[in-house]
Amino acid sequence: MRTSGTYLRSIGVHLPPVVGIETAVAEGRYPAAEVEHFQLRGAAVAGDVPAPELGLRAARQAFERSGGLSPHDLDLLLYCDVWHQGPEGWAPQYYLQQHLTGGHVPAAELRQGCCGLFNALQLAAGYLRPGGSALLVGADNHGTPLVDRWRMIEGTVMGDAGCALLLTTDTGFAELLAVNVRVVPEAEAVNDGGVPMFPPDATVGRPLDFAARNREFRGRLLHGDGAQVMLAIQTTMMELADRTLKEAGLTLDDVARVAFPHVRRDDVEHRGVNWFGLTLADTTWDYGAGVGHLGVSDQFVALDHLLATGALAPRDHMLLLGFGAGTTLACAVLRILDIPPEYAS
Repeated sequence: MRTSGTYLRSIGVHLPPVVGIETAVAEGRYPAAEVEHFQLRGAAVAGDVPAPELGLRAARQAFERSGGLSPHDLDLLLYCDVWHQGPEGWAPQYYLQQHLTGGHVPAAELRQGCCGLFNALQLAAGYLRPGGSALLVGADNHGTPLVDRWRMIEGTVMGDAGCALLLTTDTGFAELLAVNVRVVPEAEAVNDGGVPMFPPDATVGRPLDFAARNREFRGRLLHGDGAQVMLAIQTTMMELADRTLKEAGLTLDDVARVAFPHVRRDDVEHRGVNWFGLTLADTTWDYGAGVGHLGVSDQFVALDHLLATGALAPRDHMLLLGFGAGTTLACAVLRILDIPPEYAS
C-alpha cells in the first residue's frame, strides 16, 4: 500500500527501567547457561504500572514533541497490544480517552499480535483525509502470573513499554512511503501448541509458554506439513518486503537500517542475514537485546533509539519488518526528512 503524503509527526516512548540479565540469573529467573549463547543483556520491567498507563505516558510525550498538535485535533485513535490490559470486559483505549483525548475521537483496540502497530499504520493511512491526524498507541506489561518473562520464549526475554506514533497528512519528520500486512493462513496453528481453544487460557489460569508451543510445533515439522508452512512464511515475507520497497520506489541497497522484532539472535540472523543478505549491524538487534521483546512496540521504540543516538540522518530510509502470531507478516518503509530537535543534542 503506497502511503506517500502520510507523515510521522512525532514518537513518544515510555520505557521502564531495565533489569539486567545478571540480576535475573542471580535471582534464579534466567538460566546462567544461556547467557553467553543468546547474548541478551536485560529487559525493561514496568512492575505494577498498568499497560494503558505506559501507553498514556508515551502518548503525552508524543504530543509534547508534536510542535503544537492537540489531543483534541485527532481524527482517529488506535490502541494495539498483545497481552491483557486490565479488567476483563474493559477496553484500554477508553483510558486514553478519559485522560487525554476526550470522547469525540473514534477509538478501537487492535489485536494482531506483534504486528499490531503495522496494522494501525495501514488502517490510519487509509482513513485519514487531508489535514487529518491519528494517534497510534502500543503498550504491554508482561509481568503477570501467567507469563514468565525470562523463559516464556527460548532465547528471548519479554520487556514492557508504551509507544505512541502521531500520524498526519501535512508534515512530519519522516514520511511513511509504504506499508503492507499479510497473513499466512496455513500457519494459523504455529503458536497454538495443540491447546484447546475453549475454554480460553486466561479463564482457566493456563500460563502462556511459547517455548513449549515451539517445541510442539517442531515435533509437527517431523511428522506433517510443517516444513511447507515455514517455507510459505519465508516466501511471503520476501515477497512482502520486495513489494513494499517497490511501492516506495526503493531497493534494499537504499535502506540505511532495518528493524526486526526483538527476538532471539539466531532468528534475526536467519531472517536477516540469510533471507535479505544483511548483517546484524544493519539491524536493531543489539538494541533489542538490552530491552527485551516489547510486544507490539519493538521496531518503533528502536526507531526512537536510532534517532536519539544519531544513527539516522535526513534522506535515510528505514525498513521495518514484523512477524506475529497468526502468522502475520508486516513491512513498512520510512524516509527520514529531518531530525526533530528533541534528538539533536
